[in-house]
Amino acid sequence: MARRSGKTALTRVGTVYAYFKFFATLGDLFEARFLRPLWNKYPSRESDDWEAVGLFLQGYASERQGARPDFRHVAVDVIEELRCQGQLLTNKNTTQLAWDIFCRHLKGQGLNHANNPLCPQGISYERKTGPAITYNKSIMDFLYDISMTGLQPNIVSLAKTGLELDLVDGVHGKIQEINGIGPKIASLFLRDVALFYNLTPSKDRHLLQPVDTWIQRMFEQLTQQRSTSVQDTEKIQRWMLQESVRCDVRPEAVNEGTWYFSSQVADSEYRMSKALNDLGYAETLLNEYIEAVHQEVRAWGNLLCSKGGDLLATTAVSCAPGPAPRVGLWLLRSSPN
Repeated sequence: MARRSGKTALTRVGTVYAYFKFFATLGDLFEARFLRPLWNKYPSRESDDWEAVGLFLQGYASERQGARPDFRHVAVDVIEELRCQGQLLTNKNTTQLAWDIFCRHLKGQGLNHANNPLCPQGISYERKTGPAITYNKSIMDFLYDISMTGLQPNIVSLAKTGLELDLVDGVHGKIQEINGIGPKIASLFLRDVALFYNLTPSKDRHLLQPVDTWIQRMFEQLTQQRSTSVQDTEKIQRWMLQESVRCDVRPEAVNEGTWYFSSQVADSEYRMSKALNDLGYAETLLNEYIEAVHQEVRAWGNLLCSKGGDLLATTAVSCAPGPAPRVGLWLLRSSPN
């Protein structure tokens, strides 16, 4: 019996190794499709405090499960409006002004005061159980308080510096002072900061592992362990870090690659479960997905070519026959075959 148990354990170790290697390679797809387009949209994010807060609001602050999809778009418009007005993040009045503009854009409906990153601290509102007051800070409150310490009110610089100084736990907790930002979103933001700037902190690196339902399901299936409590989140984070080190892959790449495959390629719990039982099936799903995107990009390129030179001149698509348009080559290069 002991020999059989040992064989099972060795098989499981090999399985984890294979999947961590596989998911780590998909990190490039996530970065090309999601990370770099977002971050490159804000090229002055470290020196321009408005760009930094715009990046955070567009890509992270509304990622909480159940958040309205239009929140991020409204928030970005609010930031642009404040910038055009010449408002300052170092002005306390900007906090309320940002909230007023947000409320106006949504006509005061469905504002979700309790979890809205633009809702100021201490705002009274009605919930189903009765009157309530917002407890945490808005992103504007948060940045204003930072400026009062003499530091730059820039959330990107704050996070980057925290990772560079190995203060991951401190900056992870600090970000959670913002309304609607919990441990998962804080980890998501810090993971992407680490990826974009190629930072590898030596302490508390497990906090760069956002644990969503996809990561949780992978953990449960590959380890045959159930995770049912909040405490299990840290257990999963540490497991992701430990196994990534053992497999000699970047932990953050495994995390982003797992999310990419689960949500974009498998696209259902059923297919993800099958993929985690059969790596060949996972690779087939990936190839089918890449081919579908390849065909879509090719069709888009043909459409642009048919529109004429003016539109084509603004794109990176080639009308020449043969290889797919250059905008899709990152997908083709990433194909396992």
